[in-house]
Amino acid sequence: MAVYELNDGQLLRVARSIDGKLRQQYFSLIGLNRTQQRQVRKEALALDEAWKEAQNSARSKRVREAATDRKHSTGVRGINVVRRPSPAFRVQVQTGGKSHVREFSIKRLGAEKAWAQATRFLADCRGYKSTPKAWAGRRPKVRA
Repeated sequence: MAVYELNDGQLLRVARSIDGKLRQQYFSLIGLNRTQQRQVRKEALALDEAWKEAQNSARSKRVREAATDRKHSTGVRGINVVRRPSPAFRVQVQTGGKSHVREFSIKRLGAEKAWAQATRFLADCRGYKSTPKAWAGRRPKVRA
């Protein structure tokens, strides 16, 4: 929650950073009776909720449109190609504050099976019910 009490509860400040820009608004509780103060608090919380949704929307847009390194990119955010000493698909994703990293060897599994397992693992980490069909056609051409 980004609603802060200031001056011993006389002011409320709602603040959120959206797309790198700080949005903030102050609400005064000075000279208001308890009913009016509750109403002002509700307004502040409603504004905070609206800004929270805008913040989450901006964050997800930024993640979707983020550029990936062309040299190691597979076209699916979270899966890269690594070569040490043999090529592998590396899945690297953070969900719920926890980092998940796993490599699927192309030499050991074959390109198709390694890609299928990598995309399945990524979908599981992100909480998808199934692997998106668009990912199946994005398998890069990598030799073992």
